[in-house]
Amino acid sequence: MNKDICPGSKCSECGFRSSIFVRLSDEQLDNLTANKTFAFVKKGDVIAKQGGEVKGFIFLRKGLAKLTRVNPDGREQIIGIATPNDFVGLLSIFSSKKYQYNIIAIEDCEYCCVDYDMVMDLVSTNGDFAKTLLEKISQVSDLMMGTRLDLELRQLRGRVAFILCYFANEVYKSQKFNLPISRREIAELIDMRVENVVRILSELRRDNVIKIEGTTIEIVNPEKLRWMKEHG
Repeated sequence: MNKDICPGSKCSECGFRSSIFVRLSDEQLDNLTANKTFAFVKKGDVIAKQGGEVKGFIFLRKGLAKLTRVNPDGREQIIGIATPNDFVGLLSIFSSKKYQYNIIAIEDCEYCCVDYDMVMDLVSTNGDFAKTLLEKISQVSDLMMGTRLDLELRQLRGRVAFILCYFANEVYKSQKFNLPISRREIAELIDMRVENVVRILSELRRDNVIKIEGTTIEIVNPEKLRWMKEHG
């Protein structure tokens, strides 16, 4: 992991700036610039560890990260995928000073870490910022719960179709992409057995819904995959 001051940019000039920051004054943005660090991590690196002390707000600029939680029986499960241009790990930031899950890079990532005490001070002194931050936390919570309910209502083929559509439409904005997680991790994310994920991917390839070359997925029949997502 390489850490440094965010290279060559003020928060007020950053093209990655979150919508939350529009509620800050120029002076507050300058203070934000002075109280953050920049980090680059490789795929597989741990950005934050479950049980570790929360020292800042992590803002993902580039790359993808998975959020995983280790259950009491020692089993690790993926609970979400973090995408660029937003804070990571907001759900427990006000309820605990320790991370409730791991944040692990599944692609090479760049992120900023904003000092925790400074954000808490902004929450106390800037009502618009606090309101926008709480709205974002609610949106993240609703999305995670909605996704989990959507998956639970689907059969196995519908779950696989759901996650393929998610990566194509929400993450990469392309019908062809490199799948950033393994078959085992897909199974963890959508609560299936690995062998079922492998079987259904093979069936989708046989039916010419997708093409698979190594880790590259190409959706060749997006309408059929979308139908499976909605009705599977």
